[in-house]
Amino acid sequence: MAKSSRRKTPASSPGSSGASTPSSASAGPIPPFTKVPTILKPFVEKLSPDEVYLVHIDTTATDLKWQTFLVPSVVNTVVAAVIALRVYWGFSTYPALIAVFIGMESSLSFDTSTASWIEIAQAILRRTGTILIDYFLVTLLLSWPYDFVMGPVRWRRAVGFLDREIIVRRSSPSWSRKLERNKWIRHDEAMRDKIVAAVTPERIGKTGYLLVDEDWVLDYEAMISAHSLVNLTRKGDGVQLDEFRTAVLVYTDTDGWLVWRVADENTPAGRERNAHRDQVLTFKEKLAALGKEDLFYRWVELVQWESSQPGGFTLERQQSAMVQVQQMFEQENVSFSDFWDDLGAHSGWDFFDT
Repeated sequence: MAKSSRRKTPASSPGSSGASTPSSASAGPIPPFTKVPTILKPFVEKLSPDEVYLVHIDTTATDLKWQTFLVPSVVNTVVAAVIALRVYWGFSTYPALIAVFIGMESSLSFDTSTASWIEIAQAILRRTGTILIDYFLVTLLLSWPYDFVMGPVRWRRAVGFLDREIIVRRSSPSWSRKLERNKWIRHDEAMRDKIVAAVTPERIGKTGYLLVDEDWVLDYEAMISAHSLVNLTRKGDGVQLDEFRTAVLVYTDTDGWLVWRVADENTPAGRERNAHRDQVLTFKEKLAALGKEDLFYRWVELVQWESSQPGGFTLERQQSAMVQVQQMFEQENVSFSDFWDDLGAHSGWDFFDT
């Protein structure tokens, strides 16, 4: 996910780990996104890499869940009954109508030679109207009961009505197919705002069935799959329900499936991460204002590379990275110490822990 940068391998220095930095392709995801944990791999492998997914746990009352299911059930039952009635009537109408078209005698035949123009026009209008109404029923309304049975009904039969239900929303292809999978997280602020708005506490306070809109639809297959994984915990396997707490799931070519744990943002640790992220973004913006944004991405790659080495980000590697970062800045005629002081960064490496 990190922006590509053309850079040389930092020179080794006293106290250096001696390892060269990787290319930007392996620099890792940009916070707040992280790689999906292994335990969720069986879930995400069934999702479409072309869509954005939102997951959360619906804790609304089961009575409300029943009510929101009952209303569309009644509507779709009425639609199905109307279509069934029309099909029943069509058994007597269409054979006779087809017979007229091919010149055979039927109950709908009449002598046009003795009929007036008004009678002929009325017959044509009635038969044309019948065909148009049936066409409307088949092309527009027939999909309603079918989709309802294959979606909500199948979901409720598999899951039931629970106090805590996993809700999975999938982005509408009308906008998500236009996303550049490896760029929008970093560059498309409008898209990030659209996604953040869909996972606010106020928004997900509604029951899952009421969250369908022009941007998001419920992924019934994914919800059934998620609950089946949770049910396996009774056998000592599967996925804990809490793993499906509020999150955003996206796929990238460089890092695979990524997750942003939105539910973890409003915790002490989450607030600390947000403050840290704001400091890092300020660092990036100051460099961008100088036309040196590439330095930021080179710094990210260096720290992530050193942090990924066996043994972690040891004191020795911190010292090595500090020297290499200072060299980078000096090569670009930028004072690293001024940036460090202006940002009020800590003396330790928590500021650089991206």
